[in-house]
Amino acid sequence: MRMRNVGNVVQVGLMCGMLFACRAGDDVEVRGHVTSNGGPVSQGLRVRASILEVDGQAKVIAETDVDEQGAYSLELEQPYVRVILEAVNNSGGTWGSALLDSTEPAPGQDVRTAPPMTPETALEADVYAQMVRDGAAPGTVDTVDLRLRLTASRAKAVRRSGDIPGALRTLGVAVRAAQQARLRSYAKPDFEYVTRAELFGAPREAVAALDLALDSGTPSPEKAYADFFVARDAALSTHSALEHQKAERDAGMVFRAIAKAACIGDDCQFDPSLAEIHATGAAVHFVLQQAGASALQPTADAAASELLSKLLESPANANHAWTQYRASIVDAEDSVLYRLLEDSGVDRPTLWQLVQGASRSGTTLGLVMLELILKDVSSSSPEAIAQSVDRAFTNYTAEVTRAAGPNLQAAGASAQPALTLMLITQEAARP
Repeated sequence: MRMRNVGNVVQVGLMCGMLFACRAGDDVEVRGHVTSNGGPVSQGLRVRASILEVDGQAKVIAETDVDEQGAYSLELEQPYVRVILEAVNNSGGTWGSALLDSTEPAPGQDVRTAPPMTPETALEADVYAQMVRDGAAPGTVDTVDLRLRLTASRAKAVRRSGDIPGALRTLGVAVRAAQQARLRSYAKPDFEYVTRAELFGAPREAVAALDLALDSGTPSPEKAYADFFVARDAALSTHSALEHQKAERDAGMVFRAIAKAACIGDDCQFDPSLAEIHATGAAVHFVLQQAGASALQPTADAAASELLSKLLESPANANHAWTQYRASIVDAEDSVLYRLLEDSGVDRPTLWQLVQGASRSGTTLGLVMLELILKDVSSSSPEAIAQSVDRAFTNYTAEVTRAAGPNLQAAGASAQPALTLMLITQEAARP
């Protein structure tokens, strides 16, 4: 394991996270908008900013009126992290809410812009609050990761569940276990060591820029998210794209398996996080770069961008969008994988059999891990669940490598990149 000694810097970062705030000597301004169906809602609404104490109780730190245009501006005496924003009416009822990861502004900005309040952002705030009520220390919850995992489909499923408290509790368990799996993945042998403080602190400027773009009503949310991931990856640049892919793969598998209990009907039956989708595309790009196949990178990158766009535009069609992406990388006869091996000694019928074998193994992998996780979730710690997923992926990698390796020997230097592409695309977004 390659270790990095970050010493007191990590301790200070963790203390700031656990205490919710680190004084910088200046007041902080947070601005945002309250809207409904594209139009402003301002009749008697106020926006209240709170932080959660370790016992789950909310401490109000600021409150302000919403103006006629639906805008609000909160003045805070100091910087904070993990702030819950609530729009409340005259009777005290909550109209909408959102989770602000920190009050740190976007680069080049003096004011922190909050994300627009939607059913999805309300779910994010509610799940975070439930996690703290269920015993998670506020400083141990990665709210950026939480926001990327909870989607509009999840919000719809919770509303239809008939047991909202139970659904929130299930999602809280899923988020906590997923974050444990992600952190554990970075601690594997040959992975760059990463601390909880680094994971929490690195994306704050990036997510502030994302919130600013979303609040402005950007016509290209996919670009806003793409820019966010570029900035986040740069902040964690000591970790390779394959390391990120494996970490998101493990976390996504754990989250979806546990969160299935909070789904109703077809809602979120296939609901990968945008972070996992991005990590998959970035890993494919990295593999092609390492293989010297730069001519194939534009095709792979375009497919990844199209997938992100489709998931943002129509989350209900996520399964179809993912199937199309995987086809463009490994399944179709004009896929990146086929083009990578077109001048090798591997004939197309053999390659087709290898791809289909990896796919069948991937399906079995999903079923095995689903059974493992659901068996462990009621009796095991998040760490035990993460270990189960790690073992299952290790066995899957060994199985596919054993089956495909001899048949790919004719590909020479392209054999390992080809095998990695098959593993990446079959491992992602399970079950």
